[in-house]
Amino acid sequence: MRHCRYLFLLILLYTAPVAEAQHAKLNYTIAHWMDNKKAALSLTFDDAINGQFTVALPMLNSYGFRATFFIITSFVQPQLKSWQPITDAANVGHEIASHTVTHPFLHKTPADSIHWQFAESNKIIAEKVPGRGTPTLAYPYGDGGNATDSEQMVRNIAQGYFTGARATRNNQLPYNAYDFAQTADDYYKVNSDMIADSASIGSFVRHLDETILAGGWYVPTYHGIENGWIIVKKDAFAKQLAEIDTRKKDIWIAPFGEVLKYHKERNCATLQVVSRTKHCLTLALSDTLMNDTVYNQPLTISLNINAHRVVNIQQAGKPLKLEAQGNTVCFNAVPGKQPITITKR
Repeated sequence: MRHCRYLFLLILLYTAPVAEAQHAKLNYTIAHWMDNKKAALSLTFDDAINGQFTVALPMLNSYGFRATFFIITSFVQPQLKSWQPITDAANVGHEIASHTVTHPFLHKTPADSIHWQFAESNKIIAEKVPGRGTPTLAYPYGDGGNATDSEQMVRNIAQGYFTGARATRNNQLPYNAYDFAQTADDYYKVNSDMIADSASIGSFVRHLDETILAGGWYVPTYHGIENGWIIVKKDAFAKQLAEIDTRKKDIWIAPFGEVLKYHKERNCATLQVVSRTKHCLTLALSDTLMNDTVYNQPLTISLNINAHRVVNIQQAGKPLKLEAQGNTVCFNAVPGKQPITITKR
C-alpha cells in the first residue's frame, strides 16, 4: 500500500509540470495594424472612371501601393470599353469592390431594389473578376453612414452582402480613430475623406500625420484622376503618393477590405497553447468571427519567448517569416483551425 502511495506521488510530480506548462498563460500582443505599423491607409477610387486606370493605376503600381476600386458596374462599358483594365488591376493585388449597379440614392430606394443593387453588383464583379475576394461596398453619394432610419435600413441590408462599407464625411475627423467600431454596425459606416480638385497638398499631409499620431485609419476617396469628374490632376496625385511613400515605415498601405478584416479579427482574436514540449510549442490563433474562409487576413503577433532558441515557425506546413529580438519573436499568422508550430533548439 505504501509502495502504491509513493508511485502515485511520483506520477504526480512528473505529470503536473507538463499540464501546468501547457495551460500557462502566453505573454503576447497582437499589433493594432499589420507589421506593427502605427496607422493604416486605404486609397479608394469610386465609379470606374477612365483616368483611374490609365493614369492612377500605373502610378500606384510604381510605388507598390495596392488600392480599392469601387465599381459602378453599369459604368464599365461606357467608361473603360471593357473589363480588362479592372481585371489587370485585380491581378496585381488591387481590390475590386461594389459601388452598386446604377449609383442610386439608396436612402430613397425601396428595400427590394437595394437588395438587387447589392446582389447584382456582386454577381457581375464575381463573374468578371474571378477570385476577387470578399466583397465590400462604397455607398453612392456616401449615402448610408448617417443616423437616419432610412440609412440604418441601408446598412442592415448591406450586412447580408458585404463584410463592411465605406461612407463619406460622416465624421468630424478626416480619419477613423482606432476604436471607431464599437458595434458591428460601425463597420458599415467607415468614414472617408473626399479628395476634390481643390484639396491642397498641405491638408493632405496634415491628415496623414494626424492619422499616424492617432494610430487610426485614413481612407481618402478619389474620383477623376486627370479626367472625369471631381478631378485631381496627375501632378497633384503624384505629390500625394510621394508624401505617402515618405511615411510608409509608419503606415500600413492596403486595400479597404484587408484593413477592415484585420481590424475585425484583431479585436476578437486570442492566442493559446495547444501543446508544449522541450523543442516544440504548438499554438492556436482563433477569433470569434466564425468564418475562416472570409476572415483569413494574417495578424501580426509579438510573442515573449527565448528568441535565440527559435529555429522556425510554421502554419499549415508553410514557414512564416519571423523577426527575433531579445526575448520576443514577431510573425504574421492567420486566425483559424490551422495550428502554429514553433520549433526550438
